[in-house]
Amino acid sequence: MSFPPRQPARSEIKPEDTEAYNFVVDRARYHSFMPEPEVNAGYYGRFLLAPQVSASLCRLGQYFRAVGDNGLSFSHADREFVDQILGKDLKTNCVAIMHINDAVSTGVRIEAIEAIRFGREEELTEGEKLLASFIRKVRDGTMDPDTWARMEERMGERGAVDYASFILFLQTTMRGIQLASGGKEASDAEVDQLIADIKSGKHAVEDYRKGIS
Repeated sequence: MSFPPRQPARSEIKPEDTEAYNFVVDRARYHSFMPEPEVNAGYYGRFLLAPQVSASLCRLGQYFRAVGDNGLSFSHADREFVDQILGKDLKTNCVAIMHINDAVSTGVRIEAIEAIRFGREEELTEGEKLLASFIRKVRDGTMDPDTWARMEERMGERGAVDYASFILFLQTTMRGIQLASGGKEASDAEVDQLIADIKSGKHAVEDYRKGIS
């Protein structure tokens, strides 16, 4: 036995879990974020020791990453904003390198990312402050009727429920990534340098759509 958890081999998977296993590995292969997904499919791969759990989380992630394309709910920028708030508040850089890039790609202001990361949230726009407040109230179980109503006005009834569900899902995902990685993640210095390089133009922002399926 070892920590962090390992990714099981295909030969270890029970017949009733084969479909779940294949879904996770095939999605990792499709995105090409791991060269050998049967050996290393990242966070979801390590959770394949519980194949149905891993596949269910993976399917939810697939849904939430695609919501911004249907025009019925929250936008891709709204989604990426959650990563910035939770990353700061949960004191983790586990998704920062990818999702700072994706946030800027979807239209999140680099100045807003800086304001959140460096504790200058008075610099956020009113719309950004609403998102930050909503995210934290969902996370903490302190939602109030006024904040919920304002979010429904912004993104509709379905959007507010979708968005709250994604916030809860992302909390689980971030803690799961930390667990699966054994706590290894980018340093504050690396993340701060990325922000500086994006702002200066030294780092070319890649299209977030590469991660949508």
